[in-house]
Amino acid sequence: MNNKISTFLAGQALIFSLFFLALVVPHEICAQNPTSRDVVPDREKRSCIQVVDGYVYLSENMTLAQTRAAAFAMAKRQALEAGRTYIQSKTKVKNLEVEYDLIWSDSEGAVSILEQKDHGVEDNTRYHVWIKAEVEYGFKPKGQHAGQGYVMDKDAPLTVKVWTSKKQYRDGESIEIYIQGNRDFYARIVDITSGGKIIQLLPNDYRRINFFEAGKVYKIPDQKDRFDLKVTAPYGEDQIVVYASEVPLGQVTMEPVGQGLSRYRRSRESLATMTRGINIVPVHSGSHAGAEFYEATWTLTTRR
Repeated sequence: MNNKISTFLAGQALIFSLFFLALVVPHEICAQNPTSRDVVPDREKRSCIQVVDGYVYLSENMTLAQTRAAAFAMAKRQALEAGRTYIQSKTKVKNLEVEYDLIWSDSEGAVSILEQKDHGVEDNTRYHVWIKAEVEYGFKPKGQHAGQGYVMDKDAPLTVKVWTSKKQYRDGESIEIYIQGNRDFYARIVDITSGGKIIQLLPNDYRRINFFEAGKVYKIPDQKDRFDLKVTAPYGEDQIVVYASEVPLGQVTMEPVGQGLSRYRRSRESLATMTRGINIVPVHSGSHAGAEFYEATWTLTTRR
């Protein structure tokens, strides 16, 4: 879908090729959003981003190329273990019983390398590589939380809800989007239109917000916004994507498209990778550095 929104600013009407445009301000959870607790994303991806060094000692039994490959494999295994330890350390334990199942894969396939550096042979004894890696995992509430769409407990893994009041809209109806996290988080929110355009909604030139407080619901648009969001033709399907982390996100080059909005010209996969280019440092010398990352997609459709 490539819906159009009429926005009015300084008495001039402008038409945009996306179905909404918004600024965001927080407000407390209110009775007009009774379904927020039952929100389930159309797609989500939970992960932990780790920075690790891999070392393999030189051996007469391996060529230099084999040693290099072994060093990267070692770094991926270390990232997997470090990610598991990092996330499990944040899991809530109550009455000696873990309330959430964390689902991990022991395969290196669960680890994606976002960045890498090849330091080569050091001291004529070992091969050294560095990676920034994303470690994916699954999450399943149990006990009193079983069956819930989201667990908004501050001790659960980072979770950010994104939803609209309904999934289908008709011509002329207004669209309201809501965002809420169980902990403080940084985020980038984009709209991916049915035509493939990627429009960044937040941060934007009018509201450079990229930090969100735990428990608060952020509405798009709110009473202080300058934009009226109404569905018009053409109709179709849009995906609202939230990229969130406990640390500031990676910088992404955007192209201005007017009225404070910007567009990402490359692919969704490229945007996801660039956004994951976060800056994380070890807590102390010799330790692995990590940060939680969460991606959620909410799909809605419009029609006549």
